[in-house]
Amino acid sequence: MTTSTDSPARRVVLGPGVRLTHLLFGGAVLLNEKTLALAECTERDAAVIERLLSGEHPGPDGTEARRLTRDLLRSQWLVVTDEVK
Repeated sequence: MTTSTDSPARRVVLGPGVRLTHLLFGGAVLLNEKTLALAECTERDAAVIERLLSGEHPGPDGTEARRLTRDLLRSQWLVVTDEVK
């Protein structure tokens, strides 16, 4: 049996129908276009989201960043995919 080492890398992306809008003061808003659900993000939350979307570690604020990441994934504002950009 052979094992392939060419498996695609998993990455975090916005969920289906989700838009991310950055605000002037440094925060952001997530909007689900289908349900019109809205989530306001603080400046710190927006920075964690940007790091996740760029493929980086969520950041130095370990516990809070992990909680935010878990909540965003559970609520499907963000999803994990194997698809290539």
